[in-house]
Amino acid sequence: MDKHNIFKNYESFILFLLIHVGSSDYSLKGSEIEVILSKMEDYFPDIEDMDQLRSKFVALKDEYEELSDSDINHIIYHNYLHYKNDRINSNRIMNDLQEVIMADGFIHDMETKTVEAIKKLLNIREGDH
Repeated sequence: MDKHNIFKNYESFILFLLIHVGSSDYSLKGSEIEVILSKMEDYFPDIEDMDQLRSKFVALKDEYEELSDSDINHIIYHNYLHYKNDRINSNRIMNDLQEVIMADGFIHDMETKTVEAIKKLLNIREGDH
């Protein structure tokens, strides 16, 4: 994946955001992974096999880990521009990101900063969600 990547579907873009916020404190914990996988069941209802969902998660996580911070921001912003007229649901995105952050019982400074950066990249203002 390079910084010009546009995801094939909106749901994969959201999965990327969930992985990004979960990884923002430099480690993706088991509880965060479980929340992400449960969200994936909603976002990818046509994939009923948990092993397939896990494989999709692992593949994207592995690609994510190869990216630089600036490439990640570039991908988020350009996917936002690509999907913004379709169905960016800022309430749902922010709620899902918060659930990932809260999964381990701690809110780390880096997680808060990452959510704020995502809000800017997705053009979400306080009253929007």
